[in-house]
Amino acid sequence: MIRDEELKRLIRYAQGMGLSVHFKPYKKYSKIAAEWHPDGTQITIYTHKSDSKIEHILSLIHELGHHKGFIENQRVQDPKVEEALNAEEAGVRFRKRIWDMEASDSLHWEQIYKDTNCKFNINKLHKQREFDVWQYEIYYYKNRFPTYDESMEKKKELKKKWKC
Repeated sequence: MIRDEELKRLIRYAQGMGLSVHFKPYKKYSKIAAEWHPDGTQITIYTHKSDSKIEHILSLIHELGHHKGFIENQRVQDPKVEEALNAEEAGVRFRKRIWDMEASDSLHWEQIYKDTNCKFNINKLHKQREFDVWQYEIYYYKNRFPTYDESMEKKKELKKKWKC
């Protein structure tokens, strides 16, 4: 019940910024949990029956962070980031821009948490933020996202660090 209310508040928060929020089943074989549309109009959260509500909440906060970064930038998407996101094979400079954008936009997460009066343990937010930024760091340095085993190892490390 509490998570349902948090999710509703986050959706209203998004709507207050002119966004529509849609929940859709995962795309087959996709690892994308959510996406913010670069035109600044929509967030899509991909769902699966095994997802927890907190996973949807964290995904929504992640995407709202991108929108707040977009607003901070006068509602203009960095053309180099957009080019990098659309590139089949992103060069190292492009990957660095993506990593920088993810890290920068994640700085809004705590404010979103506070603005929407979330009640879940804030360490879960910190853990998720650190994990997300780490994934893009791996992408930058290795031109690939972390493997399943690398991700599981990092999640164990972060769970211990953030005690959640």
